[in-house]
Amino acid sequence: MKDNKKMLYVLVVIALVLSVVGISIGFASMSTELDISGQASVVPASWKIKFQGLTKVSGDDSLIITAPQITGDTHIGNYSLKLTKPGDEVVYRFSITNLGTLNAELTTYTFATPVITGTGENAEADAAIVSENLVYTLTYNDSAKTPVKVGDLLNKNDSVELLLTVGYKASADELPEESVSITGMDVTFVYGQK
Repeated sequence: MKDNKKMLYVLVVIALVLSVVGISIGFASMSTELDISGQASVVPASWKIKFQGLTKVSGDDSLIITAPQITGDTHIGNYSLKLTKPGDEVVYRFSITNLGTLNAELTTYTFATPVITGTGENAEADAAIVSENLVYTLTYNDSAKTPVKVGDLLNKNDSVELLLTVGYKASADELPEESVSITGMDVTFVYGQK
């Protein structure tokens, strides 16, 4: 009986070995090789935000001493105007264009606070009068004249039009006695990736 048990174990082991070998041969004959090949390329993104097309859209030419200029890609400055009476105003239009391949967000917006300096005996009072009546705005050229603000989006290949307005309030009931100098009226934008 002991020999029968040993013989049975040997037969079971042989049967298992033959089964495993048979399954392996069957699997090998049914399996196929899988090859994956291909290629990838990396196309670099481009970044280019630019002010363009600065033109005067309203205002008397006699008010302009030096027309504003675009310097760098996103800075407007170097201009000089002569405002002589209530209602004098010059409006400039320009575009901001995203020429890059990435969406952009306005992260820094510097619309400088003008430095107003009077001359003569009433310098302080004259500067205060001008400060009270100066019109200095930057808005989108839309029906609501929406103000520009940090967080504004400029998607790739898009362009927006803005209006830069400098003037003396038409409703002003006072003028300075002497000339008043207004400086520091530059506008600078910094865009970041969105």
